Amino acid sequence: MSQNKQPRQITVAEMAPHIHSFAPGENKVNKISSWLISWIETSLKNGNIKPYDLLPSKGDLAFHTGVSKGTIQNVFRDVEDYGLLESKQKIGTYINPETKKNMINKLTSKREFAAETIKKYLYENEFKTGDYLISIRKLSNLTGISAATIRGAIGTLLNAGIIRKENNAFIITRMDFAIGNVTVKTLVEKIAEKMKLYIANNYQTGEKLLSNQEWAAKFNVSIKTVHDALKLLSKEGILYTRRGRYGTIVVNNINKNMQYDYEKIEIKLENYIMKNCQIGSRLPSIAELAKQYKVSAKTVKKALDNLSEEGYVTFSRGRRGGTFVTDIPRENDGYKWLAINRDYIIEN
Repeated sequence: MSQNKQPRQITVAEMAPHIHSFAPGENKVNKISSWLISWIETSLKNGNIKPYDLLPSKGDLAFHTGVSKGTIQNVFRDVEDYGLLESKQKIGTYINPETKKNMINKLTSKREFAAETIKKYLYENEFKTGDYLISIRKLSNLTGISAATIRGAIGTLLNAGIIRKENNAFIITRMDFAIGNVTVKTLVEKIAEKMKLYIANNYQTGEKLLSNQEWAAKFNVSIKTVHDALKLLSKEGILYTRRGRYGTIVVNNINKNMQYDYEKIEIKLENYIMKNCQIGSRLPSIAELAKQYKVSAKTVKKALDNLSEEGYVTFSRGRRGGTFVTDIPRENDGYKWLAINRDYIIEN
């Protein structure tokens, strides 16, 4: 930040953030984040604001948008991860001078995750238009997602026209929704995976990791996101975090056990697609692939789900349905994990 010139304080009045109405089940964070991203991009383009300009306080924005201060905190975090904002203690939240968009890492809320999980459940269990949706309690038990989050996801499905409410029940109105190509991992989970791979390639047991600030700069996300990702890896037993100068230490060498069965099958399927398929080709059934690779159908399904999220395959229902190739992996992509576990090359 310039030492010769003080940053300008953006006022609530010039932002006009009067967003008081939200549809039932609508995600407030997503709605306000979308508005704020649009406002910042337009204002930068028009020259109304400049890099380093300070945003109003969270409390002021919360009051004028009719939401809680915690909601605005999540909005700032979302837009910071998008690349338009940066926050520093004792300074505040200001316009990022680099303004690099980080669309790949766009946050997926718990509600969106639950909505996609319900859609996958409907698809995999061959529900049809006109069928009644099972109860919120049953959905919660089946998916392991809290009932409160499931209720929010129901609102999302209502808004999308996938279900409708009749008396005290919900009825499926259409089954032509997209499935398979939507990433349902949260930003924290994505960053945790990236950190895990980086640690596997660059650290040994007992070594001290980068600081949270350095991780945040490396992956272009907020420090809070890095903090939450480190907590996930700590729960897996990979890291041990101590306060002060000790920092975060690698306590489990993950290089040798980095690949799960479904990840190995995912790589084999990528190689199969590269060597044998064209765009539009139909893959063998899950049962056939499970038999061919000597793994469970569940493992194959998980691998295919990952390939679908990466845009390589898509699923279609019906008599002529199946799994179809939508893109061909590049040669380097097909072997991207071999640097992590070279033992597997020797064994296989």
